Amino acid sequence: MRTHGRHWTIALTLLAWLAPAQAQLPAAKSFAPPPPTTWAPRGCRQAQAPDPLLPPRDGWHALHGDSASSDEVSIALPAVLRADWTAEPATYNVTGPVFDRAGNLYFSPFIPYENVVLVSLEPASGARRWAIAGTGAPPGGSTPLVLADPDTPGAEIVYLALYDRALAVRTDGTVVWDVPTGLTVGPAPFGYLVLGLNYVPAADALVALTGDGHLYALDRATGAPLLAAPFVLPGGPTPTVPSSLPPAIVAAADAQFRTLVNVPPGSLPLFTAALLGNGVRVANMFSVDPASSQLWVAATAPDGEDGTVDGVSQLGALFRLGLVAGTAGYEMHEVCHRSFTGGSASTPTISADGSRIYLGDNTSLLLAIDTDCGDLWSVDVGAQIFGSVAAASDRREIYTSTSHGITKVVDHGTSGSVEWTADLDVFDLATGQQNLNMNLVAIGANGLAFQAGAGVVLNGTGLPSTVGTGVLDRENGSVRSFVAGGEETVAVMSTGPDGAVYLGNSPVRRIFARVLNLSSAPLQGGITKFGSADPRRMMRDAACAAAARARNAAAQTGCDAGIRADVTQIGELIDQVRAESPLAIAAGSVGTTQWARLDRRLTRAAPFLAATAADPTRTRSLKRAASRIDASAAS
Repeated sequence: MRTHGRHWTIALTLLAWLAPAQAQLPAAKSFAPPPPTTWAPRGCRQAQAPDPLLPPRDGWHALHGDSASSDEVSIALPAVLRADWTAEPATYNVTGPVFDRAGNLYFSPFIPYENVVLVSLEPASGARRWAIAGTGAPPGGSTPLVLADPDTPGAEIVYLALYDRALAVRTDGTVVWDVPTGLTVGPAPFGYLVLGLNYVPAADALVALTGDGHLYALDRATGAPLLAAPFVLPGGPTPTVPSSLPPAIVAAADAQFRTLVNVPPGSLPLFTAALLGNGVRVANMFSVDPASSQLWVAATAPDGEDGTVDGVSQLGALFRLGLVAGTAGYEMHEVCHRSFTGGSASTPTISADGSRIYLGDNTSLLLAIDTDCGDLWSVDVGAQIFGSVAAASDRREIYTSTSHGITKVVDHGTSGSVEWTADLDVFDLATGQQNLNMNLVAIGANGLAFQAGAGVVLNGTGLPSTVGTGVLDRENGSVRSFVAGGEETVAVMSTGPDGAVYLGNSPVRRIFARVLNLSSAPLQGGITKFGSADPRRMMRDAACAAAARARNAAAQTGCDAGIRADVTQIGELIDQVRAESPLAIAAGSVGTTQWARLDRRLTRAAPFLAATAADPTRTRSLKRAASRIDASAAS
């Protein structure tokens, strides 16, 4: 939402012309239930290094899904979406929820009026399970991290990192530890945000990154600090760009913002500045390669690298950091960095095999960087990339999100190329309005989750009158499903183990749309769930994805790690089919006798999958598993 405000006087005079259109707010277009996607895995997949504490990839367990920030899940998204519920509407959520294996939600609302710092919801209705109280310091805005508990088989622990406090909580709400971080929140809390937490396997450590460039590391089991003092990134703050919006507009928007966020008057300009990376060192999440335990951080470059030592950094940089054991505890050190145009750009995303890192600069380039911080290639995607890019473990596909839409880029090794840019034609528009891409993208086995809106563009910023959530086809970018509802989010497209998409409601652009009489719907906080309106088709998509993966894996040789990862994903997709079956039976779209027959076919695939997991060269077993799953999908 980068708004320079050079022509607001002219733009505001257009509102009188736009006003008649407001009686005809855009309606979501209807989309027929989609057939199975033609997208299928091809070749040997990239496989992330396994770790016993890292959860499966069947849902969002960290800010961008996993430790590498892939924004990818192994399961199918709904074939037909519907808006199921909105919970905790009094909260403002700049990050999305994460999930345990049972599908329970965990999130940390941003400076709420209620004294809570961590909230858990159950997935069926969004009812609150429990909440952890705050300490009085401005809490929230950080994404929890869910890891397996190595001391209790089958159990999980939820970790939360704030600027001044970190917690470990069992899934029933029992606090394991609650420790100070060694940092103190100052008078301007927007400069002290911690977007999320990550896990470094080699050190069994939890690491958090703050907006002012500190990294602290804690022992996972006890919360004890691992560093003598938090590590400070070498970059200076980015320049602060003053807003030239009319004061009356800013004041009206600020008043609406404060209905959801417990901050003093005048806070919205400070929040949007932090959101855009103005006057901060870090405006995004960092990633960890689970194989090497190296940290990848996008922040500001050292001050002098822009040619002038003036206390302000005009360049961004990608840093590779190592957390290593020293003579007196652990130490954090820089291995290398690569500077680039603009501020801290996007969250760096690590490819599944750990060989390269993808991120956007402050112009319109997608960059591919090797592990020595050297350039591999760059591709112009037409506009600045929002936040994180999504990197698939198959076919070297990368998905970027910009104001122009969602673009698929393919990594060819020494070069990258644009394959398509999706046409988000999802609303019947009123006069003067456009379809708007509103958020990042999430990868599922059968498609891509996205948020779109409809509204006007002023000074290059889309101001939505209404929003909705949809799914794109990975093969060609066509819209598979879309439904209006929910609220604008500046977070991520969090996907639960049930395949539903859960959004953290955090209106910013729509606040200004309301102030300018471009949107009549009241602001909505909380978490909104977009679930499946057609469980039978969701079962079909999960089964088809499993069969396609089995067929492709059966044709591969010499990629044992990839085949084992395929077998794991096939099992997760079969579990999803079974989890959806009671819903399909209750809806009357699948009969009990029919389901018994389908279930037997899936059961017959199990020994063949187990044989391949034990010996990935047994591709004949995968062919047999594929035939059983195919028969189930066809039914």
